[in-house]
Amino acid sequence: MTSLLLAAPVLLSLTLLVSGLAKLGARRDTEEAMTSLRLPLRGLHRPAASALPVVEILLALALWVPSVPVQVVVAAMVALLMLAYLVIIARALTWDEQVECSCFGSIASPTVSRTTLGRNLMLTLLGLVTVAAAASGAMTEALTWTPLALAGLAAAVLLSVVLTVLTLGGAAPAGVGPTQPVDAPRPADGTDEDEELLDYERAPIPAAVLQRPDGQLITLDQLTAQQAALLVFVTEGCGPCERVLDQLPGWIADLSPVMQVQAVFSRPLDQLRERTEDRVGEHALHDLQFIARTALGATGAPSAVLLGADGLLAGGPVRGGSGVIEFVEEIQAQLRSARQEGELPVQQD
Repeated sequence: MTSLLLAAPVLLSLTLLVSGLAKLGARRDTEEAMTSLRLPLRGLHRPAASALPVVEILLALALWVPSVPVQVVVAAMVALLMLAYLVIIARALTWDEQVECSCFGSIASPTVSRTTLGRNLMLTLLGLVTVAAAASGAMTEALTWTPLALAGLAAAVLLSVVLTVLTLGGAAPAGVGPTQPVDAPRPADGTDEDEELLDYERAPIPAAVLQRPDGQLITLDQLTAQQAALLVFVTEGCGPCERVLDQLPGWIADLSPVMQVQAVFSRPLDQLRERTEDRVGEHALHDLQFIARTALGATGAPSAVLLGADGLLAGGPVRGGSGVIEFVEEIQAQLRSARQEGELPVQQD
């Protein structure tokens, strides 16, 4: 019975350590997760994202201070934290769109699902057992009288977790997964230095339709009949999407003389929030039933695709907040270079 009581705080401590260490290098991901999960007080998300991994690590360590009162207080705090996570995840599952939470930084699947809920339910139960273990004095007694046995239990639990992860195929490596962008091509100038960029296959623009703010349907070919178009697929409330939306006004001002910049939403445009409308203005399109996004291979949001005025894809698709921003920055850099070389007229302020 004592071993079972001790296994809970050991496993919970390891979980908090892994979670905290994973978040240390992913503050932006944690901040965006808070936005995606629609947590209140958005202005405090940045400092909270910086403090959260430190708090998790400190709780994991403080749980083993050899003092019953201290352990009970810390265990209660951990249990409350796990309960808060459980409530947040359960609430997110009631929404229509999927949410990405980065609960363990970049080492686990970010998409909130019923599996995520089950995991957090188990962590909450472990938190309650940990409170019982702390209150019974079993943790302090093990630390004081049988530290080697406790270390052996911790090693056994750790090895079991590692073996389970390896058996299930492990976690996706950092940078791989839903936010991994596809290499974006740059316009070639015919020189050898751009040779590897020519590997990008400029496939024909697929058949798909989008809806304008006035309700009119327009095909992708019609959209690009006169000018290239940069389509940025976003979802309101998604953390990475909100970061991309913040960049939209600048992109529109910088790129519009050369190409269209359109924010594409899966929800009707008359349902957009006022803050979103302020950022995108009239540069918004509705993607009915994800038809265009699916046809272009821009799975998920945020993502972006550059459509040429010649009926061919000119770049992308890329996915993820950082991927989309880097993609557009490449386009901006190429346009600046073209202006400097006299291939494009200098933009007047």
